[in-house]
Amino acid sequence: MGIVDDLQAGFGVMLRPTENTKKTMDIGKAFGWYFRVTFIPLIALIIVSLALVGALAASPVFGVFGSTFATIGIVAAIIVPLVFLWALIPVTIFISAGLYHLVGTWTKTFKGDFNKTFTATMFSKLPTMIFLWVLLIPATSAFYVIFVVWELIVLLLALSNQQKIKWNVALGTVIITDVIVTAVLALLLTLFGIAINGAIAGAVLPHILGNNGYSNPILPFSGSAP
Repeated sequence: MGIVDDLQAGFGVMLRPTENTKKTMDIGKAFGWYFRVTFIPLIALIIVSLALVGALAASPVFGVFGSTFATIGIVAAIIVPLVFLWALIPVTIFISAGLYHLVGTWTKTFKGDFNKTFTATMFSKLPTMIFLWVLLIPATSAFYVIFVVWELIVLLLALSNQQKIKWNVALGTVIITDVIVTAVLALLLTLFGIAINGAIAGAVLPHILGNNGYSNPILPFSGSAP
């Protein structure tokens, strides 16, 4: 299949997820298919990014620095979409699939292996990744929420097909996973905040107390030794 055919297959997953998310791929094939499906959307994302850079560079906001901004912006408009779509998102897919599968195995609701969960998670990312360029256009960015909801729908139907469970069971797995992840992140952020506050207090408090006469660990020496 060519890149256009793969993109059409991706649209098929989006438009008819109940019928088109039953095929299971191993991780390597799933990643390869994801890269082929998102190739044309990546080009569209870069084009939109370059257009935005050109419009901003030509505006009076940057003045004499417009050419410098344009140079930096052109590089960023190419590198950032590439890294985001083809590096960060694949890592996110793998981690999300791992968490879903861990919870599904723990709750004894998933009946298939990790490849099935990974395939379903990869399928679910297609709406938001194919139409990511919509987010960069001010006139259409508000409509991007449609694709975010679409992603959740595809995820539930794909997990239902891959793991042979009902969609509401898949929803429960997703909710439990999100709650656990949110709780762990909140705990880590809290501990990090406590550690930072403790470090700041340990560094600043002695100086404050010393300046107010409560303590003075360094006493000047005067006079002669006995």
